Amino acid sequence: MAFVATRQSGFDIILKKGFQVKPGSTFICGFHGLGEVGFLSTAHLTRTLEAKRVGFIKSDMLPLFVSMENERLVLPFELYSYAKKKLIFLVPRFQPHQSDQWNFVDRLAEWLTKCKFSETILLGGLDASFKEGEANMRCVPTSKYESLVEKWDVPLLEEGLFVAGPLALLLAELEMRDAPAIGLLSYAIRGRPDPRAAAAMLEKLNQVYGLKANVEQLLEESKEIERLEKMRRSIESDDRTSDMFV
Repeated sequence: MAFVATRQSGFDIILKKGFQVKPGSTFICGFHGLGEVGFLSTAHLTRTLEAKRVGFIKSDMLPLFVSMENERLVLPFELYSYAKKKLIFLVPRFQPHQSDQWNFVDRLAEWLTKCKFSETILLGGLDASFKEGEANMRCVPTSKYESLVEKWDVPLLEEGLFVAGPLALLLAELEMRDAPAIGLLSYAIRGRPDPRAAAAMLEKLNQVYGLKANVEQLLEESKEIERLEKMRRSIESDDRTSDMFV
């Protein structure tokens, strides 16, 4: 399978030869933030929808790791296409290197604008300790996205709370470029991956885009992680109790 670079520099988006992003497509991405919600959601979507790998991102600070998945070599930053719904996914298996995040996000935002995506959907987690009311998500739209917010039926992020990391940088870049984008934040448990929060995110995406991404695997993973977490807490509690009586 042949690939061609879209530009020559310290940051390249390498697309499959002959592949072009159709104007009006939707871009979806989630980074490794709180609860790993963004990455878990995006990676699971590409697998369950059997999205086609169409490209990679290459940068000067590319992580020095590759791995295998479904008997195929996978790289740190991959692009996938689900043509049926005109969806393009970025699956970042690592966070962009901290010293490269500004350049990474700036160049990605430039590409998103150039490709004329109708909307950019950024998935992430929000500390569950801040949850108020029944809603299990909050959203952060750019000014250009205001006319589209209603379809999500998700409350805005409360004033005084902050979005951090690459997701925040990308939202800021797209706001400055007057591009339509929204950050969707699912309430998650801090300190460990939270597949249950990712499953809630997928259910919302299924609803809005008419997808059929199966969330059962994520829910099963959530049960296992919760079981291990309870065991860890129990062991730590036993250790503290023993210390009291030494």
